[in-house]
Amino acid sequence: MRRAIAVSRQYFIRAVIISVLIIAALIFAARLAMPFAARRLIHSDPLVRADLIVVLGSYRLERALEAGSLFRERWSDRILLLRAPDIATSGLLRQLHLHIPVWLDIERDALVQMSVPPAMIIDASRALDSTLAEAEFVAEYARSHQYQRIIVVTSPYHTGRAFRLFRGAARGSFTVVMRPTRYESPDPDHWWRHAPDRTDVVLEYLKTLHGLVAR
Repeated sequence: MRRAIAVSRQYFIRAVIISVLIIAALIFAARLAMPFAARRLIHSDPLVRADLIVVLGSYRLERALEAGSLFRERWSDRILLLRAPDIATSGLLRQLHLHIPVWLDIERDALVQMSVPPAMIIDASRALDSTLAEAEFVAEYARSHQYQRIIVVTSPYHTGRAFRLFRGAARGSFTVVMRPTRYESPDPDHWWRHAPDRTDVVLEYLKTLHGLVAR
């Protein structure tokens, strides 16, 4: 009887040790995989001269600033600003007799201050509420103007998903050069330590999952 109890106790201790080792191994593997999970979201192509620079819609001025810098560096002569949904509609602002610049106005003003001629800044004709909608809009615009190459500017963690969507929308009719803005400072090797990185990485995976489910 005592021997049976001793044997059972040994088996229990072994099971506990093995379980702890497995859990520790999984934690270690997850820790090693975390930087990879963030780095794989970032896509950056070598810069080449293009017919158009496209700034994806957001409330991050860093994207427009990157477009202005690329214009200064002569990578393209035109900038297309995509319109994120405005916080207040123009109809509401008119109703209340308010004259408040929308985000697109702020981006345009920043570009003008960076010596981009106003005639070279193109505003999207309508607000676009998803990256897929932006890709389809730009693809139609590029084909209608017979553009051969465009540079797409967005935030670093957004570049991978944006590239896939824009490449799919292009269907080989023009080349997409993806450019993460230099004015954001992602830390993919320690993204879980910083609130902006955590938010961007988690949101990108959630949006990727949503896109797969919505197909």
